[in-house]
Amino acid sequence: MTFKKTQALLSAVAAVALTASAVPAMAQQAAPAKPAEAEAPLSPPVIGVLDVQKVLQESTAAKGIQKAIDAQRDTYQKEISSLEEKLRTAEAELRKQQTVLAPDAFAAKRRDFEKQVADVQRTVQARKRTLDTALNEAMGQVQKNVSDIMMNEASQRGINIVLPRHSVLIFEPKLDLTEAVLTTLNEKLPKVAVSIPKQ
Repeated sequence: MTFKKTQALLSAVAAVALTASAVPAMAQQAAPAKPAEAEAPLSPPVIGVLDVQKVLQESTAAKGIQKAIDAQRDTYQKEISSLEEKLRTAEAELRKQQTVLAPDAFAAKRRDFEKQVADVQRTVQARKRTLDTALNEAMGQVQKNVSDIMMNEASQRGINIVLPRHSVLIFEPKLDLTEAVLTTLNEKLPKVAVSIPKQ
């Protein structure tokens, strides 16, 4: 999975998570504490809109995370390219030996080569998992802060429902929380450390 696809997936997950996170809080506030309050009317809906994808893509923290992940991906790519070059050399040597080695000896060398290929494949998968884990953990911090900031901004504006921008066709611009959330996020969380364990 590329960073952009991961980012898009995170954005989609974040949109659902942020919308869902607002619902329990609102429901809890509206839930009756006593039977006498059961007939109290619900507050009229006040809707806000948040472009989660824009916040996650344009925030200073998210850009820093992407830069760190890309740098580490480049390092891993150089390592993997070197391993692949060694495999190509080993394969060429194996082909040369096929005509001069006894069948048993060639079969043994072939098995050894296949083991090397499997080792490289495992290395590639391990590096990918490392990057995915580091990205998810770092972006998780950004998403949590976005959720907290969104809830605070909505509360200040008297908003009790927040919808993701991609699901709303028409809305009054004053209902858009995106710029306020993005500005506050950049102030509150300008950077997130990306933890990539040594391999």
